Amino acid sequence: MIVINKIKKNHKIIIIIPARLRSSRLSKKLLRKINGKPMIQRVAENVKKVGYNDVMVATDSSEIFNLCKQKKIRVTMSQKIHKSGTDRVYEAYELQKKEYDIVINLQGDLPLFGRNLLNGLIRLFDDDKVQIGTAVCNLENEEVKDENIVKAKVELENDIGYVTDFKRRISSKLNYYHHIGIYAFRPKILKKFVNLHQSKNEVERKLEQLRAMDNNLKIKTVKVDYNPPSVDTINDLRKIRLIFKKNKL
Repeated sequence: MIVINKIKKNHKIIIIIPARLRSSRLSKKLLRKINGKPMIQRVAENVKKVGYNDVMVATDSSEIFNLCKQKKIRVTMSQKIHKSGTDRVYEAYELQKKEYDIVINLQGDLPLFGRNLLNGLIRLFDDDKVQIGTAVCNLENEEVKDENIVKAKVELENDIGYVTDFKRRISSKLNYYHHIGIYAFRPKILKKFVNLHQSKNEVERKLEQLRAMDNNLKIKTVKVDYNPPSVDTINDLRKIRLIFKKNKL
C-alpha cells in the first residue's frame, strides 16, 4: 500500500459537500449531533483540518443553510430535486467566480476521513488523462453479501487502476474492493456528466457513477488503507459518536 503525502502538481481544488436534508434510513442525519456538533459541521471542519480550505456546502434545506451561516461555513442553496449528489455539486460549482482544476464531491455523512484519502484522490490528477477519480479500500469477507456496500471492480497496479464496474451484489471478492463515496472531476467532465441522461444501469443499481461509465467516461481509483465510516443508520451514528467520545475529537 502506497502512502500518498505529496502531490506533484499545484492543482486548484474546490471541495463541495452536497447536503440534502431528506434521508431514507436516518431522518435529518446531517443535523444529528456528534459530540456536540452537527454532522455536516463536522465534515466541513474536517476538510479544513486535513489541509484544504476551499470547501462549501450545497444544500436544499434552510435548516442546513442557516446552520452553516451561523458556523461560518461557506454554503449555497440548491434546487430540491436533482438526479444525484453530483448534479447538486455542479449547480453549486457553476456559481463560482474562480476557476478550478478539480471539483471534489464529498459526502456529508463521512465525518471521519484523513489527509491521505484526499491527497491520494487528488494525486490521480497529476496524470492529465484522468477524467474522474475515486477511492477504494479492502473489501472484508462480511461485506461481500451486504448490498448497502458498493463494490468496485478494478485491477490495481501500485494501488491505482481504472474501475471496470460497480455493483452492490457480487458472488466473489476477486478484483472487487469496497468503494468509498467520494469523487473528483475535471470541471469540463463534471459538466459533461450532468448533461448526460441517466443510464439504465444507473437507475437500476441506484449508482450515479454508472452514468459516467455507460457513456465512456473513465473512472480511475486509488486504494487507501482504511475505510472512513459513513453514517446511514442509527447504529452507524452510535458507533461514530463513541469514536469521537473515546478519542476526544
